[in-house]
Amino acid sequence: MKKLLIILKITAIVIGCTERHPLLRRAWNLMEEKPESAKVVLAKVRMNSLTEGEKAEYGLLRTIAAHKTSEKIEDDSLITASIAYYNQHGDDWHRGRAYYYRGTVRMSKFGNNPNAIKDFKVAEFISEKADDEDLKNKVYNMLHYVNEIINNHPQTLKYAHKWLDSSIELKDSLKILRNLLMCATAHAEMGQKDSAYTYILKGLELERHADESVLAELYSMTSLMYEERGDTAKAEEYLKKWDEINSYHRLGLLTLARLRKSQGQYERALELVKGDMRVIDSDHHTRIKYLELLMELYELTGDQEQALKTKEQIRAFNDSMKYINQAIQMVEWQQRFDEVQQTKDFYRRTSWMQVLIIAMIVIVSLAIGIGLL
Repeated sequence: MKKLLIILKITAIVIGCTERHPLLRRAWNLMEEKPESAKVVLAKVRMNSLTEGEKAEYGLLRTIAAHKTSEKIEDDSLITASIAYYNQHGDDWHRGRAYYYRGTVRMSKFGNNPNAIKDFKVAEFISEKADDEDLKNKVYNMLHYVNEIINNHPQTLKYAHKWLDSSIELKDSLKILRNLLMCATAHAEMGQKDSAYTYILKGLELERHADESVLAELYSMTSLMYEERGDTAKAEEYLKKWDEINSYHRLGLLTLARLRKSQGQYERALELVKGDMRVIDSDHHTRIKYLELLMELYELTGDQEQALKTKEQIRAFNDSMKYINQAIQMVEWQQRFDEVQQTKDFYRRTSWMQVLIIAMIVIVSLAIGIGLL
């Protein structure tokens, strides 16, 4: 039912722009649930028959379809052309999504996180100005993710909460649960363990709405929470639930290894960590967590040589100039963007206040003048 409402909303928004081109209208109708079919429809469109506005819409549709079907994209020129048009002639609905999807292309296809975050910030501004809840939810998701990658903890926490608030507005129970877990993780990274535990416990109240992957994350985080509190019995209980899902969620493996370590089973814990070294190809944050635990276990099992090598590996990851420079660039750019928007908002409000004050002075002056007459 919820997906049907989204499709109807999209159709209502774009139908005015696509009245003259039924193939574009058909592609929009298919995009949400059948993106592969939408691609087939778009392949039938003759570019030389399109108006400039239709070309912009075609570029947006092609980019959305490519994103939804994990299609390899050679460059972002098509969606960039759409943005150029929408910046001059477009409405907020199309323009906001064009920036959002160019950001996803730049990040997921090209690894261009600094430029991706610029697109997401512009999309955030547009979505909030237009109060577009669906777009806000998408944008907060990505801004949370990119800030998590660069360990920008304050911004990660900020967007975890904005994402949660948006999901509550959308009344999407699965998203709410997922966002509660994101908030828990963000608070934990800030050293705010009590707040993290609160969000995990709130997540457990929505357990019935979870799919398998979210359940795996919920159970592994709950187990980790009890492990940190020293409640081994509860930690084991939720690890058993996690194991019954037959999930490969890495936080569960990390929790199990930490639990075995706390029980003095160092060799077993080491086997668990070494048995899933695919994590080296994971995100920076998860990679470091595993390596730090691995180093501790090497030390506890007396393998000082491997412990030293792992320590050097951690340092190499943290000292990566590409990572550091990119992270600094992304943090500073977000701060500048927000400062500029805040300044614009301040002057906009101040201007309205000045106009109001002047109007009041004029009205009072006229009233006094009339009274004297």
